[in-house]
Amino acid sequence: MLTASASVADRVEGLQLGADDYLPKPFAFRELSARVAALGRRARPAAPPVLRRAGISLDPYRREVHRDGRYVPLSRKEFAVLAELLRADGTAVSAETLLEKAWDENADPFTHAVRMTILKLRRKLGDPPVVLTEPGVGYRIR
Repeated sequence: MLTASASVADRVEGLQLGADDYLPKPFAFRELSARVAALGRRARPAAPPVLRRAGISLDPYRREVHRDGRYVPLSRKEFAVLAELLRADGTAVSAETLLEKAWDENADPFTHAVRMTILKLRRKLGDPPVVLTEPGVGYRIR
């Protein structure tokens, strides 16, 4: 915050409202510049959390998947489908939802792409199987 309010109560209130810093007027431009640079150094984008379930860990930031410690190379679609299944946290995800999330809006809703991607994903993840089919509902991670 850059403000004319300089009392301790004003500074405390500004920081409690969410300000990362508080600089009352009058101020030296060099100090403002140094404070902005310091805030820029500590501001880093948060890495997405690693998704884990049934021995699978999916790191969206590094775009890596491991099953029981073993690296599993996946295509972009396989990765996107697995991420959606892991985000569902054990609940079933319909093929339509997977098609909507992992493919673009031009995807044919009558395609077998989801089924084929699930088949490849099961093979790559290995035994015991972790991607289960819920007949009439969709797919889930056990």
